[in-house]
Amino acid sequence: MNKSIKVIISNKLKFLLIFGTIIFGSKLYPINQQKGLSKSMCEIRKESHVDTSSNAIKYFDVSEFDFIGKLPNTEKYSRLPEEAKDEVRTAVWNLSKNTAGISIRFTSNTSSIDIRWKLDRNIIMSNMTPISSKGFDLYTYRDGKWQFVGVGKPQNAVNNHASIINGMLEEDREYLLNFPLYDGVSEVEVGIDQNAYIKKPHKKIIDRSKPIVFYGTSITQGASASRPGLTYSGLIQRKLNKEVINLGFSGNGRFEKEVGKYFMGINPSLIFLDCTPNSSAKTIRENLPELVEYIRSLNETVPIVFIESIVRDYVHFKKDDGTYGTLGYIKDQNRALNEIYNRYRGEFEHLYYVKSDDLIGDDHEATIDGTHFNDLGNYRAYQKLMDKIRIIDL
Repeated sequence: MNKSIKVIISNKLKFLLIFGTIIFGSKLYPINQQKGLSKSMCEIRKESHVDTSSNAIKYFDVSEFDFIGKLPNTEKYSRLPEEAKDEVRTAVWNLSKNTAGISIRFTSNTSSIDIRWKLDRNIIMSNMTPISSKGFDLYTYRDGKWQFVGVGKPQNAVNNHASIINGMLEEDREYLLNFPLYDGVSEVEVGIDQNAYIKKPHKKIIDRSKPIVFYGTSITQGASASRPGLTYSGLIQRKLNKEVINLGFSGNGRFEKEVGKYFMGINPSLIFLDCTPNSSAKTIRENLPELVEYIRSLNETVPIVFIESIVRDYVHFKKDDGTYGTLGYIKDQNRALNEIYNRYRGEFEHLYYVKSDDLIGDDHEATIDGTHFNDLGNYRAYQKLMDKIRIIDL
């Protein structure tokens, strides 16, 4: 075979090889490309659905809804009135902007519920779930009790949108929507079906006269329930169908009369003083008598419950030198609380005391970090405090 023929054949083979590769590759490429795009298209459609949800969902600003868990004369999403800004410590004022314990009530026949909200800070809490610290959870009243429906999951952004539930039967339901525990909000909207209605509650259910007040610490505020409705104060509110005011101020519950001025204005039916974990023995001896005497100067019969600090799980392994967080320090706190209780129970009626023994059990499984209650701890505290409420017989 001469050289020219070999060259021709070689070129033809190269051409066929290249052509075949192109044809074969083109058969595969659309498949691979489509596989790669299929997920992308789903995400686009999903985002498109969110972006255009207003075509199928109508939204309502909740600032005019019926609120539960707020003191009178407060801004729409705040726990203390504006006048308190110059009365309480700055740290307490700032924490009052967290919406712990605040919820709204409404009735709707919608098949789906969405929520849009704007956070003040979009904080990250290392010992709390995002749903708890800056999200929402929803309950409906069913068979004579509040039943959990779903959550509004935050998206690690100031502006958030979430679908709480869809596909429900279109029937009248009473709802309770709980707000974030450790962030504030400036805007909240509830979304329902275009053809559905949303109204003020048809049924009262939760008694808002003479609320129960919890004044306390980060644990009171909600650290570290997994979602807003699972705090011990929230559990008590739904069990009793009695409004609860959550005045937990993380790291800043110190038995201060300045805070008492605002919760006494609502004529509470019961007051839990749960500030011991944030207060040194010295602070307890200085502040608590003034607070108790102030409360009694306005109301001689309202029950007041003193709650001891739990013994942190980790203190069993620390050198007990009496410094903060050691066993001796906690015993000093509880000893000071007990002294004040014993001083006044002979002078004033309707004082009660909750010891830390077995408040959240003794198996060391009820906290998230040795201090703050997980869901198990919150539930056990709820049970223990309900036992005390039954004795008080509201």
